[in-house]
Amino acid sequence: MPRRRPLDAYPRPGVTVDLAILTVTSAGTDDAALRVLVQERQEPDGRVLPGRFLRERHTVVETVREVFEQKVGVSPSEVTPPRLLRLFDAPDRDDRTWAISVAHSVSMPEQELEGAKGDLVPVSSEGKLLNGGSMLWDHDEIITAAVGSLQERYEFRQRYNDTLPDPDGFLPEPFTLHQLRKVHEAVVGEELHKDNFARRMKPNLTPVMQRGEVVKSTAHRGRPATLYQRATTGR
Repeated sequence: MPRRRPLDAYPRPGVTVDLAILTVTSAGTDDAALRVLVQERQEPDGRVLPGRFLRERHTVVETVREVFEQKVGVSPSEVTPPRLLRLFDAPDRDDRTWAISVAHSVSMPEQELEGAKGDLVPVSSEGKLLNGGSMLWDHDEIITAAVGSLQERYEFRQRYNDTLPDPDGFLPEPFTLHQLRKVHEAVVGEELHKDNFARRMKPNLTPVMQRGEVVKSTAHRGRPATLYQRATTGR
């Protein structure tokens, strides 16, 4: 019987945890825009997503928390926890060493990112940075994957089940249907039909009531609009 090689005889890759942190700035307005948190680094110089190598005996979950605490400086709420995207494991993805990335997507309201380290850079509906340039290593691909995953939760065409209203919670409650539609448009990257959107959203919304009356918003041009909150069954 051939002798088995000891486990430490096999080459081992480094493992990193990288976070694509997405938000919608100016949520609910005509200027709503999908953005990703990008940081500058040195040696090598360039733009990257927040991340770090997995330390010995640390879990991936612990490392995600460490990235937020040490690299980003803010913490996500429990409403939208980090979502595992997939492994990025091309052998040549990092020219410094053999490294595998455990990539996550994190959706955060703009107000929760106040004071975060880095810049909120706009991204296209195809998941490309809109201000030009590229990221180090394969972080462009991670952003594209994160945007695609997010859009699957906000797009409702050709779906059997209804899309939930702003499922990742970019827009604070209460809100109007107009404000809600602007957030969905910012994520999917195109205008949505007003009436069709309202018809698909309303089953998962509850009008805000006060003293038996529906509360209206006066912040928009034209007629006052009904204020809504997400229905309990739609959260």
